[in-house]
Amino acid sequence: MAIRDLMNNYFYGKQGKGDYTVADMPKNRLALFGEVLKVRWSGLFGVNLLYMIAWIPAILWTFLNLIALYNLLNGDPGLGPDGVAGLMNTWLMILAPCIAITGPFNAGATYVLRNWARDEHSFVLSDFKDAVKANWKQALVISCIDGIVPFLVVTCWRFYGGMAGSNLIFILPAALTLLIGVLWTLASMLAYPMLITYKLRNRDVIRNALLMTVAKLPFALLIKLSTLVVPALAYGLMVLLPNIQMQILAVVSLLYLTFLVAFNKLITVSYANWLCETYLNPRIEGARTNIGLRPENWDDVTYIPEDDE
Repeated sequence: MAIRDLMNNYFYGKQGKGDYTVADMPKNRLALFGEVLKVRWSGLFGVNLLYMIAWIPAILWTFLNLIALYNLLNGDPGLGPDGVAGLMNTWLMILAPCIAITGPFNAGATYVLRNWARDEHSFVLSDFKDAVKANWKQALVISCIDGIVPFLVVTCWRFYGGMAGSNLIFILPAALTLLIGVLWTLASMLAYPMLITYKLRNRDVIRNALLMTVAKLPFALLIKLSTLVVPALAYGLMVLLPNIQMQILAVVSLLYLTFLVAFNKLITVSYANWLCETYLNPRIEGARTNIGLRPENWDDVTYIPEDDE
């Protein structure tokens, strides 16, 4: 019985949560995120497990390349002096289609997490599947860009960086390439929430995601950095405690496979909800804003019962 309840929590979230009264609703986005996480944390496991199915090819391919890199660093005679660069190029080239196939699953996970971030209900299995079916074509376009961008950025950076050794003018295209890669990484946090929320063409999704990212660039960087706290801490521990590096790596990998990917997506989807409800929804007739939050003027309103006639 306990195991069945646990699995239900993973895939459906906690049941029996009472509805908020208006006075009980969170006052700001941070409070809303805290309330959602408190109720839905167990459901994040189910979202994470479903989403990571699409990432199995990318994980296996990366694991094989890590083994090759380990052999290279330990003096594998089969690899020449440019072995690391060649290995990275091959890894990124094959990784691109591995990332491209994750788009539909990303749309499914984003739909569930978007609803939860609004403090609205969503079933993991059924809503995940429905969102995949409804958005898989558009999602594949975004995920293809996600897969191609790292390969292009690294290739162009190496090419223009090498040319800059003889002519400093090539520093400019190298820097521009890096900037484009960073901007797309930040804009992709908005692309999937917009894709599953609005009826927009892909070019409009991409344009709006880039424009809002540029408008809120410092905040976008802060949100992205917040999703990298665990890897940064893990790296620090591995430097300080070299004798248990493999154990630390195993724990962090397990966390990402079971929970952290969905947790990080909940952060980015909450951020996307805020931007969309601030900049897009006011331009759409009938669209809601500040979903899940207490009305701004609630504290200033005093309820006076009507006199009986």
